[in-house]
Amino acid sequence: MTRRTSEHQTGKGFTVIEALIVFAIVGVFAAIAIPVYASRAKDTVLRQNAGSLALQVRSYVALDLSPAYLAESDQAQGTDQDAVSTTLAAALRNGVAGRYLNPYSGSRTVFCQSEPPTSASVARPAVWITDDPHYAYSVITPSVITKDQLAGTLLVIFVTQGVSETVDVFYVDAAGERAPLAAALAL
Repeated sequence: MTRRTSEHQTGKGFTVIEALIVFAIVGVFAAIAIPVYASRAKDTVLRQNAGSLALQVRSYVALDLSPAYLAESDQAQGTDQDAVSTTLAAALRNGVAGRYLNPYSGSRTVFCQSEPPTSASVARPAVWITDDPHYAYSVITPSVITKDQLAGTLLVIFVTQGVSETVDVFYVDAAGERAPLAAALAL
């Protein structure tokens, strides 16, 4: 019987230094990959939420509610409250039609006004319902403040072009850019 010498054993297995190097390399790859996948996951959530919100808007349109946009500030003035915009906003707040979460801020705020949110308390709302395409499509202006306030927001825009009326549904991505339309629903 012969004894194995340490020279023969060095060829088998890893040394501590080699194992540490492998763990460091794996750690670097994980540090790079995890944020990329987290960002993709947030975009996927927003894309799915925009599709789901478009279905909810379509269902309210099918209920023969008034397709005219009504801001929440107009409700206090005693105008018709059976509009798609205010019914949708109320349902989203009450959890009846589903609740949406802005994945970038954790906000569940539903904002139903023509102009963009201005106060810090409603920055990055989960859903913004508006009838002003100028604001909504230039959300997405060079303004860093506006982009920061709206990243991750789902937008529902009541658009009137001549005699045709549509409701556009899309989201604002992490960079503050407008994502492709999830739906353009005719009213």
